[in-house]
Amino acid sequence: LVFWFLALVIYRLFFHPLAKYPGPKLAACTELWFVRSWAGGYHPFVMRQVHEKYGDVVRVAPNELSFRSLAAHKDIYSQTPKGKAPFLKSKVFYNVGPSIKHPDIVFTRDPEDHRVQRKALSHAFNSKGLRDAEETIQEHTKLFVEQIGKHAGPGTKGSFESVSRWQSSGWVTLLLNMAKHMTFLPVAERLSVPPFALGAVMPSDVSKNAAYHDKLTEEKINRRIGLIKSNDREDFFAFILREGNFDPVHLREQAKVLMLAGSETTATFLAMVTYFLLKNPVTMKNLQHEVRSAFSSAGEITGDSTNNLSYLQAVIEEGLRMLPPSPIGLPRVCPGATIDGHFVPAGTDVSVDAYVLGRDDRYFPEPDEFRPERWIGDDTGNEKDASRPFSFGPRACLGINLAYLEARIVLAHMVYAYDWELPELYVRFHPRDV
Repeated sequence: LVFWFLALVIYRLFFHPLAKYPGPKLAACTELWFVRSWAGGYHPFVMRQVHEKYGDVVRVAPNELSFRSLAAHKDIYSQTPKGKAPFLKSKVFYNVGPSIKHPDIVFTRDPEDHRVQRKALSHAFNSKGLRDAEETIQEHTKLFVEQIGKHAGPGTKGSFESVSRWQSSGWVTLLLNMAKHMTFLPVAERLSVPPFALGAVMPSDVSKNAAYHDKLTEEKINRRIGLIKSNDREDFFAFILREGNFDPVHLREQAKVLMLAGSETTATFLAMVTYFLLKNPVTMKNLQHEVRSAFSSAGEITGDSTNNLSYLQAVIEEGLRMLPPSPIGLPRVCPGATIDGHFVPAGTDVSVDAYVLGRDDRYFPEPDEFRPERWIGDDTGNEKDASRPFSFGPRACLGINLAYLEARIVLAHMVYAYDWELPELYVRFHPRDV
């Protein structure tokens, strides 16, 4: 066994087809380097560090390359030319486990299945679908702005400790637990954990929460199925349900991934933009001036009216560049192709990290500075195509327009209604129970 392990290490280090590419030696030998980075919670930052150390092409696992260039991004993620093999999604990330026979729109690896699913869901994201969605967005944004007024401000000394008095939704906890589940499955896939052993190695809280999430989602789906005739709103599933040929288990998986992709990512983005605006008061004042000059009342703030605010749009684009909703590399299986001048053998996992690309100073000077002005006018110093927060090509995020709509409406309302300031932040230590 020891001899076999040593032989494998020697092969991967010196004779493997990817042996010529630089990277951490541990990454060339085993998946453990990637797993440690992935599970540690700092993966995008680690990937940026290794690219700064090793260059544009880095070997990050025995059979995986990470690229850092706009050319590589286009080669990997763009529409495959007719007659050429596509870059399929890789099982190292897009693995839903053995119990799911028909993966959702994000995790399906079959291009034709994805095309069918995208067509079925696209009705919820067309112009009418967005108008319907705006009603809900406005309703919840109004409530949020009102709650901020009740629970924040000088009386609370700038602290949001009062948020603990708001009644949170159990769905938020479930979504965060689902993120844990999605973190665990790629680790199991990389470490070649057999399907029958997943239950034994999966943390008990993750498996229990996943089962509970499935149960609640099934109840919601069954309730929605019962409203086929009475519900005339074009929601995500209206077209699918009207067609009549659907699988309830597949709808459950679809609902779970759409809820995660459409809520946690936007919430994280808005929290991050809030922080950057607070850290850059001049930018904050510029945004306030634009929004408050454009509207005489909060009722005038709509998806269409905010679409004309260039500085608001620039703030959103800069926020998406600084921290994309999905900052990781989305792995694809190379069919045997040239990527940014490098021929990569078939079967190799390849990716470009959106966070790493957006922080590359070749494309964005002073990449760690929050500067919305780089998105206004013809700023020739910035390669705007290098920011791809919603991916690119046929597998790009279907909900991109909905995400922009939410961001514009929420930010505009908050900036219009309130002056913001960053309070002093303290680290408090509490004795632990022993």
